[in-house]
Amino acid sequence: MTEITVYPVFTDLNGIGPDPDLSPLPVVARVGRYSKHWQVETHAHQRGQLMFVTSGSMRVQTRDGSWITPPGRACWIPSAAMHSVTYTQMSEMQTVLISPKWLDTLPTRCCVIKLTPLLRELVSQAVAINNQYSLDGPEHRLMRVLVDQISIAQQAPLFLPEGRDQRLRRVTERLHQNPGDNRNIEEWSQLAGASTRTLARLFQKETGMTFSAWRQQLCLIRAVEMLIEGASVTNIALALGYESTAGFTSMFSRSMGESPSNYLTRWSQDKPASQ
Repeated sequence: MTEITVYPVFTDLNGIGPDPDLSPLPVVARVGRYSKHWQVETHAHQRGQLMFVTSGSMRVQTRDGSWITPPGRACWIPSAAMHSVTYTQMSEMQTVLISPKWLDTLPTRCCVIKLTPLLRELVSQAVAINNQYSLDGPEHRLMRVLVDQISIAQQAPLFLPEGRDQRLRRVTERLHQNPGDNRNIEEWSQLAGASTRTLARLFQKETGMTFSAWRQQLCLIRAVEMLIEGASVTNIALALGYESTAGFTSMFSRSMGESPSNYLTRWSQDKPASQ
């Protein structure tokens, strides 16, 4: 059995905090600040964890794949899920860790969720309370509302599944290095050392996606990261192998529900003034 390592990974105004799993409170809230490329090694918590990125971005990795979490989104990590975290930009987050006793209605798999204004404010209020509340007071009831809001939050399409078969990984690792590589599956099968039919079957079996769908999802994930880094829409489209900006914009808009030029602008306009 894999040993679960627990790290005191949360930093607030008072510095490194204690292990939240040891707290008697049903919801523990913290603030984390991290430098670019900071990595947290593979670990797990007994509690479920919601990591709300207020600035910067992070990538959460499990055996199943990775979740990119840009500003204004939050990554949900269920209890006991082994995961690592890489902060792809200088980042600040607000996080709440929820007791196993309160997890019945919450997702059982990792996911990125869209925060409504109400849920965003509830997380901020939980942080402001600073874990100073009684189990029979109004703050305790606020925590219950917070959990209810997480349970009905809409998920964002920011997950990239990863396969384990070595033939498949020869292809996916190359595409991670260069998402703009437009070789078709017939050409990739030669690198994989498998027939086109076998490679197509491996993508479907191990990632739940076709080759073309997986590559498009990779491009979407990379596009979000590049937007956060400040790259122009034109440069992103070229880097990802699109023949035109219009083609890239169409793909992004279908997946994310808004154009890439509006994506970060909307969050900048909507985020709380204190951030």
